[in-house]
Amino acid sequence: MTSKGHKKHADIPRPKMGQYGRFELSLIGAPCNVIQDLVVGISEQLKDQNEICYVDADHHAEENSGYSNLGDKINFHRLDFNRSLNDYDLKILQQQSDIILVNGNHFKADRQIVICTEKKKDSLFRKLDRLTNVGLIVLDSDITEPHEFLIDHLSNYKKIPILQIDKLDQIVTWIQQEYNKQIPKIKSLVLAGGRSQRMGEDKADLNYHGLPQVYHAFKILEDLKVAPSISCRKDQSEQFINQFRRVYDTFEGLGPFGAILSAFRHDPSCAWLVIACDQPLLGSDHLQMLLSKRNASKIATCFHNPETGFPEPLITLWEPKAYPRLLSFLSMGYSCPRKVLINSEIEDIHLDDTEFMKNANTQEEREQLVQIIRKQGV
Repeated sequence: MTSKGHKKHADIPRPKMGQYGRFELSLIGAPCNVIQDLVVGISEQLKDQNEICYVDADHHAEENSGYSNLGDKINFHRLDFNRSLNDYDLKILQQQSDIILVNGNHFKADRQIVICTEKKKDSLFRKLDRLTNVGLIVLDSDITEPHEFLIDHLSNYKKIPILQIDKLDQIVTWIQQEYNKQIPKIKSLVLAGGRSQRMGEDKADLNYHGLPQVYHAFKILEDLKVAPSISCRKDQSEQFINQFRRVYDTFEGLGPFGAILSAFRHDPSCAWLVIACDQPLLGSDHLQMLLSKRNASKIATCFHNPETGFPEPLITLWEPKAYPRLLSFLSMGYSCPRKVLINSEIEDIHLDDTEFMKNANTQEEREQLVQIIRKQGV
C-alpha cells in the first residue's frame, strides 16, 4: 500500500498452500537413502488413490546441456529446466499433486515427519529450526524412544504419535488420515448469468416446480448443505432476492467457463459443485450420487452424457486443482469447460438413466420437459 493508501495489487483470496502445494510433508532426520526407501514404500501404497510427488536433491548432477529438456520415459515424463526455480515456479509445477513428500535434509516443508536415527542424530539437532509443525515421529529399528533434544524442542510432544519405521502400513494410514482432514470443503453454484436469447425469456425465472427454477435449484443445494450461491452478472443484482448469496461474473463474456472461474476467484480453497438453472429434471438424488462418488484426487467428478459422448460440465464437482487448469486452458484460447474435462484426469460417472441431464434452451425444449415432469409427477 502506498503512502496515500492506494493498493498496488487486487485484494483477492489466495489458496492455502505451503512451500510446494496444499498438502506437503518433509521427512527429516534419516540418511537420504532411508528417506528415499520410505518414500517409495509410501508411494506404492498410495499411488492408486492419490497423485504423489517427491521433492529431493539430485546427488548425481548431470552436465548442463544449455536447454530445457522434456523426456518421455515411457511410463512417465521428465522435464529438466536449464534455470533455477523460484517459489512460484515450484507451486505452479505441483498444483496437480495431492501429497508432496519432501527430503527434509535438503528442503523445508509446511509439515514434518521426524525420523529418529543414530546416524543423523547430530544433523537433526542442527536442523531444529526446520521442525515448525511436526505431525509424526518415526523411530529407526535400533531406536527405542525419540532423541532427548527432540522431546525438549517440541512443546506438543505428548500429542505427536510415534511409530516404528518398519510399520509402513501405520505410517501410510497416518498420512491418509491427515490428508483426508484437509480435503476441501464443498460450496455450490447455480448458473443463472446467461441471457437466454434462444428461450426468449430468462430461463432462471421459468416455473417448473411451483417457483422460479433458479430458486428451486438453490433449495436443492441448500438441502444438501453445500453452501449454495447464485452465479449472475452484476446487472442482475436486483433480480434475485437478497437472502440468496451471489457470486458475480468477474470473467465476463465467457459463459459458464467464466462463472466457474469467478467462483474459484471468490474462494480458491474449496471445491465447487456447479449446476445450471435450466435442468428441471435434476434432483437431489442425482447430486447425492455425484457427491458420494467424489474423487478429490481428480480435477473434477462428473456424469458422462451419452447424448454428447462426453462428460457433462454443468453438473460437476470441480476441485480446487481445477482452477489453475481452467486458467491454463483460457491462456491458450480455450473457454469450453467440457474441453477441460475431456483433456484432464476426472472421475467420470456412467449411468443407465441420464434423462435428468436434459436442459431447455428453447420454448419447444421447455414444453418437452414440462410433459416429462407431468408424466413423472415430479
